[in-house]
Amino acid sequence: MGQMEAERIDQIPVGQRVTLRRRLPDGAAGDVVGTVVAHDPEGVTLHTMRRGEVRVAYAEVVVHRVVRPVPWRIGAFLRRAGVAVLDLDGVLRTFDTSGELARVESELGLDVGAVIELAFALPEAAAMVTGRSTHAHWMAAVRARLLADAHAEEAVERLIAVWREDRGTPMGATVALVDSLVAAGTPTFVFTNGTDRVPEELEHMGLGRLVPMLINTHDMGRAKPAPQAFALAHAEVERRVGRVVDRAQVHFTDDRPGNVEAAREFGWQGRVFTPPAPGQW
Repeated sequence: MGQMEAERIDQIPVGQRVTLRRRLPDGAAGDVVGTVVAHDPEGVTLHTMRRGEVRVAYAEVVVHRVVRPVPWRIGAFLRRAGVAVLDLDGVLRTFDTSGELARVESELGLDVGAVIELAFALPEAAAMVTGRSTHAHWMAAVRARLLADAHAEEAVERLIAVWREDRGTPMGATVALVDSLVAAGTPTFVFTNGTDRVPEELEHMGLGRLVPMLINTHDMGRAKPAPQAFALAHAEVERRVGRVVDRAQVHFTDDRPGNVEAAREFGWQGRVFTPPAPGQW
């Protein structure tokens, strides 16, 4: 490969994934696949999965090709929708990005995520997401359970305070996807097993524009994955768009496979949510 190809390689931006074939000292050829991390006057350095950073001299390059990222499947799936419906938690927002809740769990001698598992196993959780209780009552039940399990009161109070203050952090790629769907004219909804606090939490996160899209099981009396929850949500979609909507036109994503399977049984098209890989969005 001549100098012209070397100059073109030199123009590939840092962060771009490439595959190249280089001439080895024994005359054979070898392939290198990785992400460009640096250029120098004589060569390029790639970060590879197996060998870490590998420098390749331009003079060794036989041929190279830019690896275009695979489109984000969830993005493509929802852009084909007649009506797009997304879960909230784990899809549009995440929690404990500071790690503070995990640190308090550690102080309590619990594994990371153990308090969440305990909390959602309480009967107050099911009552809350179906409108028969509130977030405040749920937090009180979690506190009482932890104290009953003989955890230190000071640490329990700190955990509850941290939890109450964490309204969530937006997941930027998914929020941007929702904004693009709305801009394209696709009816878009956020369907969550939520609490009475969800509208306030969205406003607090700077996502107040999602509140008009909200379908909250707390207001419906049925929660995912119950079939009645999907029937009520579909009726609400039709009410808001002002027309009959064929179930197959609705594309739904959720991070819980059981909810996606229930949506498919109802007649919606469903796909388990996965976040985009770097460069996909």
